[in-house]
Amino acid sequence: MTVQLYVDMRSQPCRAVVMFLKLTDIPHELQYIDIFAGEHKKPEFADKFPLQTLPGLKDGDFYLGEMVAIFHYLIAKYANKIEDHWYPKDLEARARVDEYIAFHHTGTRGKCMALFVAEVFAPAKDKEKIKTEAKNLKQGLDKIETCFLKDNNFLCGNEISIGDIMAVCEFMQFTVNGRDIFKDNPKMKGHMDRVKARLQPTFDEIHAKIYAWGDSLPKDVSCRCLIM
Repeated sequence: MTVQLYVDMRSQPCRAVVMFLKLTDIPHELQYIDIFAGEHKKPEFADKFPLQTLPGLKDGDFYLGEMVAIFHYLIAKYANKIEDHWYPKDLEARARVDEYIAFHHTGTRGKCMALFVAEVFAPAKDKEKIKTEAKNLKQGLDKIETCFLKDNNFLCGNEISIGDIMAVCEFMQFTVNGRDIFKDNPKMKGHMDRVKARLQPTFDEIHAKIYAWGDSLPKDVSCRCLIM
């Protein structure tokens, strides 16, 4: 059965799940939702996805929200189809992926979003706020380098995993405003280059919307559209 995924490709978690679906050849259809227009808040969506977040998965009459839950569902359902490195069956190797996933929400996504919102969506640019959030992100990147990339080519070992997909989709958001977040973090830059090379041409296909976003960024969009 073909699963349906409700997405806005400007959303980092949406891109992560879509990339995984394409890389693993899981049969799927994409249903596009305009998060800036608030379509994720409309009754026809909210009745099926009460969390009112993207991405949202529909599999038959089963509806599921939240990126990590969707990853786990797909990996369990298509276990015979998905290569082991994405989410290893080995207990310790899987625990390393889970460790990064637990870190990701506040250590990567939270810090990236705080800076991106302050720099791109805030009605008035608060230079001190931007400076603070940039410092916080730098601390997060430093921690990733010392804790996850110290002896590894990828975040959870020397094979790529779903953790790497989650992370790079967050980092790619800064393509919109041209901020070089890796200028003082060479290990992070090396990691990004390895992931991009490993996932081409799917990587660029998935990020086409981001590459084009900078020239058409809505000026009156509240940051709440992205984070709620």
